Amino acid sequence: MAISPKILKKFKLFVDGKGYLGIADEITLPKVTVKTREITSGFQAPIELDVGQLEKLEGTITLLEYNSDVMKLLGNWSGATTPLTARGAIQAQGSQPVAVVVTLEGFFKEVDMGNWKDGEEAKLTLQYAVQKYKLQIGQDVIYEIDLYNDTRVINGVDHMVELRAAIGA
Repeated sequence: MAISPKILKKFKLFVDGKGYLGIADEITLPKVTVKTREITSGFQAPIELDVGQLEKLEGTITLLEYNSDVMKLLGNWSGATTPLTARGAIQAQGSQPVAVVVTLEGFFKEVDMGNWKDGEEAKLTLQYAVQKYKLQIGQDVIYEIDLYNDTRVINGVDHMVELRAAIGA
């Protein structure tokens, strides 16, 4: 019997605690990329080494309307972050749905009001600078990254704990 993939069947976006079901069209989650340095040093091919950092974390959301509540959250002058939560349900054929919860903290750094076309939605795309990122699938916390506190927990292991200890942090 063939195995079917888990399909995202529903999702709901919350911005600053307010739900946007039916308005949130799409979310692009942060891409987690370990920053590496390539060395050769006599090896037959380059080797990449983890340098203890991540590439910039950012994402986007697209709403099907110009939502003034969200648009007013642009920027981070006060230093306060805006929480974003995306909750989804993934399900394979013949199995129970599994919750996927993405929790982000950061700020909106770009507002794109797109193009206007008669009879179409006035789509709003916002780019989000991420400072905290937590991904949970079912009961498993896959990633918990906090840039200000220098933590990178993957599958329950903080990859930064020894580096923080080495520098007395």
